[in-house]
Amino acid sequence: MSLIANELFTIYRDSEFEAFYDVDMKSRWKIILAHIVIHLFPVLIAVIVTQAYTLGIFGIWLIAFSSLLYAIVIIETVAYLYPKLRTFYKKYIFRIVFPAGVLIGIGGYFVGESLSEHIDEGELEMGNIVIQFIAGSVGVFFLFILSQFGLSQIVYASKSLYTRKAKVEADIQFATEIQQRILQEVSIEEGGVTAYACSNPANELGGDFFELSLRGDQLFASIGDISGHSFGAGLLMTLTKSALQTHLDYNQDPAEVMSALNVLLNKQTDRSMYATMTLLKLNIPDGKATLCNAGHLPVYHYSAEKSEIVHRYEKGVGLGITGAARYHDLVFDVKRGDLLILYSDGLIETRDENMRIRDAGFFEALVSKSVAADSNSPRELADRILKAVNSNDHSPEMEDDSSLIVIQI
Repeated sequence: MSLIANELFTIYRDSEFEAFYDVDMKSRWKIILAHIVIHLFPVLIAVIVTQAYTLGIFGIWLIAFSSLLYAIVIIETVAYLYPKLRTFYKKYIFRIVFPAGVLIGIGGYFVGESLSEHIDEGELEMGNIVIQFIAGSVGVFFLFILSQFGLSQIVYASKSLYTRKAKVEADIQFATEIQQRILQEVSIEEGGVTAYACSNPANELGGDFFELSLRGDQLFASIGDISGHSFGAGLLMTLTKSALQTHLDYNQDPAEVMSALNVLLNKQTDRSMYATMTLLKLNIPDGKATLCNAGHLPVYHYSAEKSEIVHRYEKGVGLGITGAARYHDLVFDVKRGDLLILYSDGLIETRDENMRIRDAGFFEALVSKSVAADSNSPRELADRILKAVNSNDHSPEMEDDSSLIVIQI
């Protein structure tokens, strides 16, 4: 087999089509249609030559010869784009090609014999017919070769683009898997306090991140949102969350941690990409909550005693916008039965029946209704809120990442 499948010559076309073996059905048919259309031109040339020069039996043979080549090329193209057909074709290619070659040879013999008889009979006009027939046959065959070469270049170029795309998709898939591990659901129960956090990205790489962890008797909860939904936003999200976890290991003041993150993002990004973030520290023994905000949404504090939601908010500039930003802590008390709810803007910016974006008041009403219903745990409450948001969102697809943390005192 090495004689017919080597670096210089091969009867197989794997190198052309292997990048398209896994493409969708529509794309396969576009490749097949391109071969059907472009390789039809040599057949049409054969018909035109036959009609123009009245070649008789020679014209019929010329059309048959071109049609046979046409059929072989199309069958081969179709076969290479479907696994089962490809295996069959490569296994029995000689049984397909050899009979075609024999038919061409037999046809050529009879045509040649006919030409000889006419020449022997002294029909001088046959000299011109012979020349026309040979020129037509060579021309048709040359057009097939030219068409095949042109299509091969297109396929090779497409293969190069597809291969690059596949590499990028593989990188994105790898980054997505890392991000999914980073954003796995978290549940915490400590000292009578229970908490739950989750995040749903709108596409492969989301810009939202959250942190829910214990350090001694301190519960830390944070939600952040990187501007944009690009690959860069996903990388910056990973960087920011990793930096947040590192800083919390040795500094547990929210405002100081936020300032350190702002310095980091100012060095790592330009002004076109930034992060909003809120960081909450809950001292479990005494019920003291400390909150710092960097351009993010207010924290909902549901008071069980008053059965109402209070907005906890301390104004702050988004991270990475300016190195001159200053951050401050907001301290408040929480009581037994209270709830603290942190969220991202993907839960607020839902669309109504007229495809208009709703304001934050609609989401707050959904939260109030969900809190009023009986709930046994923060996870159940979070699920109820997310279902309420999804059922009231008329967007055809998820437009932004959504993250949610529920803490029950």
